[in-house]
Amino acid sequence: MAMIGPLLKEWRTLRGKSQLALSLDAQVSARHLSFLESGRSGASQDLVLRLAEALGLGLRDRNALLVAAGFAPQFGDRGWHSAELAEVRRAAGLILASHEPYPAIVVDSSSTVLEANAGALAMMGQPREALGQVNLMDLVFVPGPVRSAIGNWEEIAGYLLHRLREGARMRGPRSPVAAVLARVLAQPGVEGLTALRPANAGSVLVPLTFTRDGATTHWYTTLTSFGAPQDALVEEITIEQFHPM
Repeated sequence: MAMIGPLLKEWRTLRGKSQLALSLDAQVSARHLSFLESGRSGASQDLVLRLAEALGLGLRDRNALLVAAGFAPQFGDRGWHSAELAEVRRAAGLILASHEPYPAIVVDSSSTVLEANAGALAMMGQPREALGQVNLMDLVFVPGPVRSAIGNWEEIAGYLLHRLREGARMRGPRSPVAAVLARVLAQPGVEGLTALRPANAGSVLVPLTFTRDGATTHWYTTLTSFGAPQDALVEEITIEQFHPM
């Protein structure tokens, strides 16, 4: 009972909710919620899940809240190459293959590139063996060939910085995405960036200008996620596809 209290209070504070607001959203008395946070009372599994829902927690953090309350995790947490995710990998592979010759990648919540088609590997300048190790944000923010190839780097970096901050806000200060954000903020030229700096205020898209081997191309991207996931990793991954402007 003592373990869930501090974790629950931390998430409530991160979400900017008062005890009364959370109690109303989770359909529990404010008194019981206060006792739960102070360790004077426990919670049923159903109440823990209602609190997690009211706090907008992802499946990974719902599992953590359940464990802190003394219950078993309710959602899967498999690795990308696990047998259980074979169907997900096949589905992602079909999307990536059908998008050739244009780039497409699969990334997790911290922007680690889990899979990529040939077009994306060429754009990143990475071998297939680097998948699972290379991070998209590092490629964009750390000085190197990819950052140098982005003609509108400040615009793209501002947009991605916004995505990272939102990810860290949703997943908490101890999450992998928060660690990536801290790494990004230490890179040169990032300090002066605003969260979003559109070159064309009237545009609904953030275009990417990319120059490689003397050829300049223009892209926009779309993000795809899987519906109704019951696994923490599957909930977190997105497929990013690059479309020619």
